[in-house]
Amino acid sequence: MRIALVDDDKHLAELVKIWLEEEGHQCVYFSSSTDFIHTLRRESFDLIILDWVMPEMDGEAVLRWMQEQEFTDVPVIFLTQKTGEDDVARVLLLGADDYVTKPVRQKEFLARITAVARRFSPVAAPDAIDLPPYRIDFTKHTVYSHNEAVKLTQKEFELVAFLFKNLGRLLSRNHILSSVWGHGDEFNTRTVDTHISRIRKKLDLSPEKGWRLTAIYHQGYRLEQVDAEERVS
Repeated sequence: MRIALVDDDKHLAELVKIWLEEEGHQCVYFSSSTDFIHTLRRESFDLIILDWVMPEMDGEAVLRWMQEQEFTDVPVIFLTQKTGEDDVARVLLLGADDYVTKPVRQKEFLARITAVARRFSPVAAPDAIDLPPYRIDFTKHTVYSHNEAVKLTQKEFELVAFLFKNLGRLLSRNHILSSVWGHGDEFNTRTVDTHISRIRKKLDLSPEKGWRLTAIYHQGYRLEQVDAEERVS
């Protein structure tokens, strides 16, 4: 997963980042809550780990802002020294998905991350995704359109699979890069644009065909289905 870690305790953050990367996750660290908010306007993440007590804006204020801005499709785990029952209840009722107290214990922390991720993707990974006229076959690494195999490179297939798995989500270019190419923010994001253009043509992803692959300025891409009324118009 691509995980945002927001905590002004740099020593703890360095340790947590190591734990996450050892598990195969990409961790993007923010020591400032306002820096994180500015980044969230143009970037996307699979999970957010949020410290409660921070200068500028505390974790509770950040969570409220996310809800106001409708960033509600990403799970949030609070990381804090607060242990009072009322505190725990308040932050969970506010919308946090889990709560980890400091000092952080590695195995418990990683287990909670896995559990939250499982709740957001509760069904085991399928062998294929069927969204007519497309079928994405993960065992054969092949995409079919109208039952005909589409000729794709390996990276094009991985990009198609990632987009269809995240149907309807706005995905930043850096998120796509890290998930499909395994590179961080330093890699050229034009690689994404080039591959998006190719798969749009190869799969004929157009509103007339019932699909829209939209470029969102300064943010990324969203793949979504178009309803019948919109196709007619």
